[in-house]
Amino acid sequence: MYESKLVASLKANGKILREFKDTVYIPFGSEYSFLIKNLNTTRAVVNIFIDGDNIVEGGLVLNAGQEVDLERSIRNNNLTEGNRFKFIERTGAVEAHRGVKLEDGLIRIEFQYEKPYIPPVMKGPSWISASGAISTSYNVNGLMRGADFSKNGAFAQAQATTAINDYCADNGIESVTAHDSMATMDWNDVGITVPGSKSTQKFQTVTMGAMEAEKHTIILKLLGETPDNKPVLNPVTVKAKSKCVTCGKLNKATSHFCTECGTALAIFA
Repeated sequence: MYESKLVASLKANGKILREFKDTVYIPFGSEYSFLIKNLNTTRAVVNIFIDGDNIVEGGLVLNAGQEVDLERSIRNNNLTEGNRFKFIERTGAVEAHRGVKLEDGLIRIEFQYEKPYIPPVMKGPSWISASGAISTSYNVNGLMRGADFSKNGAFAQAQATTAINDYCADNGIESVTAHDSMATMDWNDVGITVPGSKSTQKFQTVTMGAMEAEKHTIILKLLGETPDNKPVLNPVTVKAKSKCVTCGKLNKATSHFCTECGTALAIFA
């Protein structure tokens, strides 16, 4: 999803998941990650809320043009290891112990850009900023994070770039068939994100300058069940072929209509 020069997508099994407007279908029990790219010319501070909780305490900093595959949460200032994101069904037992939250199943990505740097101008014996105010540093919640791109913690940037470019090319093209023809089951489509397996993805603290006042938001909804009450069996990726509901033909991911019989591949009711 693209919003105000920031691209944010979810990944499962190393592949970008397709968005159906603001909804992403993913099987219960799957681990996922966030692929985020800052297309702006200034740095961005990104906060990600899953089920209402901020999973990057203090904010994640992305340099201009930087791309990050965020695979774990940042808790208790631990910058060296943490848990991956795992999507599970909110069963009756889970609800009885954990309770139900208003934002269960929702991902809210809030981001804010750093103000462009303006070189100071000389005026009399002292230096002042062009805006007339002395430059100050800015910090969010006392701790900022940037991805570690050192040799030992490097991300697969080339692969991620290819994937995000593929997504942007497909953006806005919808598809269906998130499941096979299994009989309807009594599943709860609402899921929650819980701690998954261990990740040693590393981060470091950085210092930010003054931030722009405007904040931007992207909201996604995770579902483990399709609108017709059938469980999602496999993550629906941007490369997933669309299966025609009339003749069963698998069509290209970019197709709007079945090339065999002409049936619309996006079913809205």
